[in-house]
Amino acid sequence: MSIELFLKRYYTVASAVIVLALLWLTAFGTVSSSTVTVSATVAESITCSTDQTSTSFGALTSSAIATSTPNASSTMSCNVGIGCNLSINDSSAGLATSSPAYTIPTTRGTLSVGTEGYGIIATTTATGSGGALSIKSIYLNNFNGNAVGELNTTSTVLASSTASVSNREVVVKHKAAVSGNTQAASYTDTITYSCTQN
Repeated sequence: MSIELFLKRYYTVASAVIVLALLWLTAFGTVSSSTVTVSATVAESITCSTDQTSTSFGALTSSAIATSTPNASSTMSCNVGIGCNLSINDSSAGLATSSPAYTIPTTRGTLSVGTEGYGIIATTTATGSGGALSIKSIYLNNFNGNAVGELNTTSTVLASSTASVSNREVVVKHKAAVSGNTQAASYTDTITYSCTQN
């Protein structure tokens, strides 16, 4: 056998062995692997705040419908997918005085000059991100008009979202009217804003 023929057969056999070894390793060779599971949590958060602690009508007269200043602006944030509510309740269901005991009642409808009534109007702004806030219909009136929604001593939804929101804003305007028979006194009402998950 010539050296040339020997080498050709040798390389042929060697190549076949290498191919078979690679095939065996592919089919039956040991493969080592490991996995890493990455996890995280985001805590549920629902917050709201109002930018004013007081607002004033000043001196009410039976000849005009009054607007208190300043308006009260509340922002709400929640990261729950079903959204959240901004609710309100007041202390007296009206503007009240204790001496003498008398209340200018809260009203739903259009205030009239010379007729007692007190209520609020609400609107939203473009502030914030996420889902939109919807104002409850009784408060969603012409912001420059005299139609108002009443206040209650029990919590009432003012605005709500159906998705998570961040710093969405609601602005509330307070309106009041008195008659010639309204008792002379200093009147107050305390409105509480709160936020909850839907």
